[in-house]
Amino acid sequence: MSTINQKLSDNFREAWQKQNLEVNLEEVIEKWELTKYVKDNFICPEVNISTLPSYSFVLKFMFKLKKPYISLDENDFYIIDNPLRKDKVLNLPFVAPSSWKGSLRNSLWQLNYDYENDKIRRIFGNERSPNSEDIVLRMGRLYFFPTFFSKKSLEIINPHNRESRVGTVPILMESVPQDTTGYFTLIYVPFDLIGCEENEIKKQVACDIQLISKGLKSMFTYYGFGAKTSSGYGTSYEDITDGTITLRVKGIEVSLKDIDEVKPPAEGYSKYLNEDGSVKEEFKGSGKYGLLSDKEYYKIKNQLEGSRNEYRDFRQWYGLNGEKWQKHLNSFKYPKPEWPTWNFGNFFQLIEVSKNIATSLELSGAHNEC
Repeated sequence: MSTINQKLSDNFREAWQKQNLEVNLEEVIEKWELTKYVKDNFICPEVNISTLPSYSFVLKFMFKLKKPYISLDENDFYIIDNPLRKDKVLNLPFVAPSSWKGSLRNSLWQLNYDYENDKIRRIFGNERSPNSEDIVLRMGRLYFFPTFFSKKSLEIINPHNRESRVGTVPILMESVPQDTTGYFTLIYVPFDLIGCEENEIKKQVACDIQLISKGLKSMFTYYGFGAKTSSGYGTSYEDITDGTITLRVKGIEVSLKDIDEVKPPAEGYSKYLNEDGSVKEEFKGSGKYGLLSDKEYYKIKNQLEGSRNEYRDFRQWYGLNGEKWQKHLNSFKYPKPEWPTWNFGNFFQLIEVSKNIATSLELSGAHNEC
């Protein structure tokens, strides 16, 4: 009887493994008609910074995993021993705010900012300890949003015997697969500076925003987040999407240098583009950047304007600048934001933007409106 039960459980586990090697949860969400709700409330929630104290800022961006993300769930009853942490409603894998906080603090510790550093304590607050009754506990200035993922898969780790150098007991671990995107959002609220002198507020905020940016770059691209970071798990690519920092302060103008430089299209490229900067339908195909390949262009070249060399040059320009050009054109359609917003497209730009913001704060006539 025990042999039959063991065989049934093995068959069930094997079927589950095949089904969960890679799961796209977006299909389930679409089936439930919850796509917009999940996006607005889980994936990339909006933050009304106007309700926060002056000199608060919101930093957010979309990243893409370079290595799979692994975490440990608190579920004691699961088909494998190493499940991902998932939310209880939609069963989406996620990074909890406390995990983000711990990973960022650890990355800064790796950069020689220990837990007793005054800058670290004002950003993250005090750590609770057995002797915390003798310590004045302090709340930190950072607030993290959870990051939800729409895909999951399985990682298989097979530890080898040191003598035989052969693995016999593979370990299954649920993971978020490589190249999955996630949306990161944090809020910085200097609540403890309300009522302080203006220069002191600007000095601390300028210092904190640079330190946070440095820590984020190290965490995402080098030290990682989640479990098994020492083995390389939980890192992302340098390039990111929709990176913005919005600062609740008046009197600061965003310089053009802080925004991604956009190379406008050559005069002859207008024949390929619509008014909003998108490519005309007749030039779309299966080639690079979603445009016509050389073969596709050659077949219908007599029906199109321009030469093949010009089209190749346009295709190259569009691949490098098309998306930026569309965003540039769309920016004129909307009113100027109430609060200054800086854009960045990778972690190196994030560092530069934070330096520019710090310089602007120190040199500007920004005023506290609390």
